[in-house]
Amino acid sequence: MKIVYVGSYNTNDIMTGPEKVSRRVFEEYSKTDKTIFLHYFQDGRKYSYHKKLIGYEETDSINGSKVLKLGIFRMIYTVLKLNPEIIHVLCYNRFVIFLFLLKIFSRVKIYYTMNGIIRHENKYYNKESIFTVLKNIFTENVLIYFSEKIFYLSDFSKNILNIYYNPDNGKLIKAVNGLDDCFIKQKYNALSEKEPNSVVFIGNIDQKEKGFDFLLGSLLMCGIKIKLYIIDSFEKINRFQDYPNVEICIVNKMPPEQMVKFLKNKNIIVAPGEYDTFNISVLEAASCGLYPVLTPRTGVSEIIGYYFPALKFSCNDKVSLIKILKKIICEPSQFYFYKDLDILSWNNVVKNYYVSHYD
Repeated sequence: MKIVYVGSYNTNDIMTGPEKVSRRVFEEYSKTDKTIFLHYFQDGRKYSYHKKLIGYEETDSINGSKVLKLGIFRMIYTVLKLNPEIIHVLCYNRFVIFLFLLKIFSRVKIYYTMNGIIRHENKYYNKESIFTVLKNIFTENVLIYFSEKIFYLSDFSKNILNIYYNPDNGKLIKAVNGLDDCFIKQKYNALSEKEPNSVVFIGNIDQKEKGFDFLLGSLLMCGIKIKLYIIDSFEKINRFQDYPNVEICIVNKMPPEQMVKFLKNKNIIVAPGEYDTFNISVLEAASCGLYPVLTPRTGVSEIIGYYFPALKFSCNDKVSLIKILKKIICEPSQFYFYKDLDILSWNNVVKNYYVSHYD
């Protein structure tokens, strides 16, 4: 077997960004060659030590390739038995550090898709113990310095990586995230079918780097009646009060096909954050005909302007954001695509950015 994939796997159609990347890359590659996806009994509160050490569950099968949830010892044994040329770590997990031990016994190469920089993200999260923080940093060090290749999602993420580490530039390969077919094939609504004053925010409102509080403050200042849709898996309704010009609508995350139907008549997607290596939700929303309004510190901003009429503003610049929102709402124009979105299909992404480097 040439490739063994490792990471986080979710059988549900409602996934985080890293989970979606992991599953889609595995799905696409499995169409061309036999492979396997390995993940771990991650939640220590849910699983026993027996499960975490030698557990075995077959959780899915796609195109004849299995997805296995394994304990650490069984995972190491399975990889040794399969003897792959490459282990591709599709997202950060601490358990993957044990797989680097296999380099002692074989010539296996390890590739890493870097969805975020843990050392940088530590500045936004204060809930982890110092011991957990140190474990995370140690694991990330191993991934960065001992992986043969690192796929990064944006120049923005590469620049942050270089602040904390000094990796060999020769092993850094730029990749992008893709779009599900349901986002590529649908047709966006005409201007008359949209909610003109609708703004969408997708993400965790309590993660301060996502910029929700800044967005809400800007909307309250703009003086226009706005319907703000917040999409996430949470119940924080009590956090909000009645606002004079902003109506807040809480919407749970949904599968891709439902998301397309929901987004098609909305008007604007805003990504106001100061750190996001590649916000796949913005790309998906724009493909449904929403005007993308975002900061340059969201990695997706580097490519989105090639495909959509994207508008950018500096982080924490309320005046610029308000000006952009007023222009879109008060001077409506028909949304359009600059280029065909087929190039962003997962099939093309996997073929052009991953398979082409599997050597």
